[in-house]
Formats: sequence, structure tokens, C-alpha cells
Amino acid sequence: MEGLSFISKMVDHPDPLQDPAICHVISRLKRRTALSKDKYSPVTIEVLRSLLGTLESVCSSPYECILFRALFTVAFWGALRTEEIVANHKNVMQPKLLYLSDLQLTGWSANLCLHTSQIGQERSLIQLGLSREMWICPIEALRVYVAARPQGEGPLFVHLDSRPVTKREFLTVFRRALGLAGRPPNQYGVHSFWLGALVTAWSSWVF
Repeated sequence: MEGLSFISKMVDHPDPLQDPAICHVISRLKRRTALSKDKYSPVTIEVLRSLLGTLESVCSSPYECILFRALFTVAFWGALRTEEIVANHKNVMQPKLLYLSDLQLTGWSANLCLHTSQIGQERSLIQLGLSREMWICPIEALRVYVAARPQGEGPLFVHLDSRPVTKREFLTVFRRALGLAGRPPNQYGVHSFWLGALVTAWSSWVF
């Protein structure tokens, strides 16, 4: 990124390292001290479109389609980690898991208050904005999802019976959607969404 920043300044482009969105993504990458050595492909906007287009064939009900559309779009645009959006196990509490009360949703933005410390006390804020393409817009996906979500406090992303979505369920739907979209599932993993967010943030500066 520092090399790309140097090239950008040489050709009179803005310095991408000064962009708040890229700074946010980089800071989150730096905090990942135990990254997997596996080589994952990023979920780009094109891949995200393909994933969303397969949900009706992959999911078991209209509600599940709404749920996973919100999950995929928020994971991508928020550069979120799996432990922040889905549970490792359905009956085990996670200090970093997002709850419904951590979401502030308006007609044009969504604020997510993340629990970034091990004890869940330190907070950081991610603000998601409207996308010009409504199909992949996180605000539209969240608006539809929250309207359909079962009432009551609890994890942000839950099934219709209020059970939290687990990591295993998330990866199962993700890999099935990839396969149906003609993408090799073994080239994508749990880190693909935040990696795609970094690639998208950089490309928005280059082009």
C-alpha cells in the first residue's frame, strides 16, 4: 500500500493512505495478529453481485434470502470479521458479536458499534452509506432485513426462530452460492469479504 501511495502521488493522484475508509480497513488488518496463511481470493463487487443473484436457489426460504443478502453486503461494505457477524456456536456468547442494539439505521446510513476489545468494552464505529446500485446496497439490505427480523433484542443476524447464524451456516451458504455462481469455493474463505473491501477501497482511488 505504501508503494501504491508513492506511485499515486507521482502521477498527481490523491494519496489513498489518507482516505478514511482505507485507513479504517488497514487499521483492522494490522490488528489481525494471527492471520491464516491460506491464500484467499477477495470478494469483489462483481463476486458480491453473483452471490446475491444465487440466494433464491441456495436459501431455504424468502426470509433466509433476506438474511444472507444483509449478511453478505454488510460483511463486504463494513470489512467485518466473521466473529463480528456470526456466532462460532449457537449457544456460546461472543464478546465481539454484533447485536441489534449495536445498529443505528436511518434512511441514508447505518452505524455499527463494534466491540473491539476482548471484554467488549472498547467501542469503534463503522458508518455504512447508500450505494448507487441498490442491489448491493447495505442500507437497503439492512432496511428490508430489520423489517423482517423477529422482534426482540439479541444478535443482529438471526434466523426466523431467533437462533443466531453460526459460522458454519454462513460458510455453507457462502460456498454453495459461490459454486452456483461458477466461482471455485476452495479459493474463498472467511477473510475474503474484508480483503475485497480493501481491494474495492483502493480501486476507487485508482480509477
